[in-house]
Amino acid sequence: MDKPAEFRPQTHAMGGGAFGDRVEAVNNAQTRSLYVARQHIHPKAVHGTFRTLKWVFMAVLLVIYYGTPWLRYDRGPDIPGQAVLVDLAHSRLFFFFIEVWPEEFYLATGLLVLAALGLFLATALAGRLWCGYACPQTVWTDLFIKVEEWVEGDRAARIRLDKAPWSANKLIRRTVKHIIWVLIAAGTGGAWVFYFDDAPTLTRQLLTFDAPLVAYSTIATLTATTYVMAGFMREQV
Repeated sequence: MDKPAEFRPQTHAMGGGAFGDRVEAVNNAQTRSLYVARQHIHPKAVHGTFRTLKWVFMAVLLVIYYGTPWLRYDRGPDIPGQAVLVDLAHSRLFFFFIEVWPEEFYLATGLLVLAALGLFLATALAGRLWCGYACPQTVWTDLFIKVEEWVEGDRAARIRLDKAPWSANKLIRRTVKHIIWVLIAAGTGGAWVFYFDDAPTLTRQLLTFDAPLVAYSTIATLTATTYVMAGFMREQV
């Protein structure tokens, strides 16, 4: 069997006979590249128990994330009626019946420590439970891939579309996909700012362009990061 060209020794003839073999390295420091062009990965749809669990986890976590700022909790007059609220203006945190002030922040620190320990325990017992099912990068990447599959087709169809020259069909599909991605990303950034102000009030201010500049800049930043990381930098993240 012939050796590949890069491993084939070079034979020098001298006087009609072979004079030694010289093998040149093809992966030496002078020719080695430290970077490689990104190859777009098209994941194949998977079915089964664990994939179903991932869809359930994703749906539950998205409902919690988008819906929590809209939960109401009556605390009486002159106190915000939002169940979960980070009130930066008055340096306090509301969580249903719990109210945490700066001097009590050690309670929040304790909760964070417990959450970290719970993460370590879950990882030790069940492997990639957090990274595979509950990590925000995983959840939104799965959501973006589902949109991609819905608009452009299964894995084989997406590969064909990537290799196909630009046409009206390709332009329409790509445009629809990215519009949905941007809407999801904008919803993600919008939901985040609702945790820091009364959600109904802030919604009206955003729609009438009366909201603080920091609200618009935060939404824009989170929209851009969600769109880029879940849509384009999945493997890198």
